[in-house]
Amino acid sequence: MVPSTRNLHGRTFVVLFNKRALAARALRHAGLEEALRERELEFRVIDTETEDEGRAAAETAARAGHVVVSAGGDGTAHAVLNGVLAAGRRDAVMGHIPLGTGNDFARALGRVGRGLEQAVDALADPQLHAIDVARVNGVEYFVNVLGVGFDAEVVRHRASHRFQVPGYFACVVRTMLYYRPQVYRCTWPGGEWEGRALLTAAMNGSSEGGGFRLAPEARLDDGLLDVYRIDPVSFWEFLRYVWAVRRGTHGRLPMVHKWRAAILTVESESRLQYHLDGEYRELPEGGSLEIELQPQRLQMIT
Repeated sequence: MVPSTRNLHGRTFVVLFNKRALAARALRHAGLEEALRERELEFRVIDTETEDEGRAAAETAARAGHVVVSAGGDGTAHAVLNGVLAAGRRDAVMGHIPLGTGNDFARALGRVGRGLEQAVDALADPQLHAIDVARVNGVEYFVNVLGVGFDAEVVRHRASHRFQVPGYFACVVRTMLYYRPQVYRCTWPGGEWEGRALLTAAMNGSSEGGGFRLAPEARLDDGLLDVYRIDPVSFWEFLRYVWAVRRGTHGRLPMVHKWRAAILTVESESRLQYHLDGEYRELPEGGSLEIELQPQRLQMIT
C-alpha cells in the first residue's frame, strides 16, 4: 500500500470503544484517553456494546465530518466500516486501534504487535491508504473476509458457546467433529464451479480466525479478492493439514483451490451460512450472495 498524507487538523477523532472486547475492557481505564490527550488530539470516546450501536454511532460521526476510529476487534471494525460508508462522505477517514482477540484486519494493515501508544501515534501523525472494500447483496460491506460454510459455522458455534469453548482453535476442532459440507455454486467472470465444499472464502485481507493465513498473498489495495475453496476432508486429514493453513503454506495441497476475482456469486439450495469479518449471517434455502469489490473505497489511517 502506498501511503499519502492529509492534514486532519481541526477534525475530531471519535473513538468507538467496544466494551465486549477483552483487551478493550482492560485498557478502557488504563491509558487510551490519556494517550489521546497527551497528543493534543480533539477526541471523543463512545462506548458501544452491540454491532448496531457501533454502526449507528459511526455513521453519525462520519456524517458530521469526524475521523471515526474503531477500538476493538474485527467485529468492531466491521460495524464502524459499515457506518462510515453509510454516511456517504467522500472525505471520510477511518482509523483502527486493535484491541480484540483475533485482530485479522489489523494483521492486514500491518498493525499486529503494536502497542496502544503506537496505535495512538498513528492517529497523531496519520498516513492514509486508500483500501478496497467489498459489498454483499448491495447492502453490507466487509473489509477482511467473507467466509461460507465451515468457518461460518465456527463463528456461529463460538458465539453460542462463548463461555464454554476456551479458544478459537478448540472451537474449530469441535465444529469439525459434526460439520457436514454443503453443495455450493460459485460463478465469477471467466469461471464457475459447483460441488460440495468444506469452505469458500473471499479474502480481502490475508488471514482469518486469529491468524490462520488462508490467503497469504492477499492485499487490501490490489483491486481483487483472493478466493479460496477447500474440498471436504476427513477429521484426521483436517488435523494433519490445519497447521499448513495457519502458516500459509497450504496453497499446493490437492484439496485447496484458488482464484482471484472482483465479482463473485455464491449460491446454495441449502441454508447458506456465511460470516462477514467474523460476524455471523445466514440466508434461507435457495439464497445467494452477490459480492462486488470496490477498489480504493475507503481512506484508512495506517
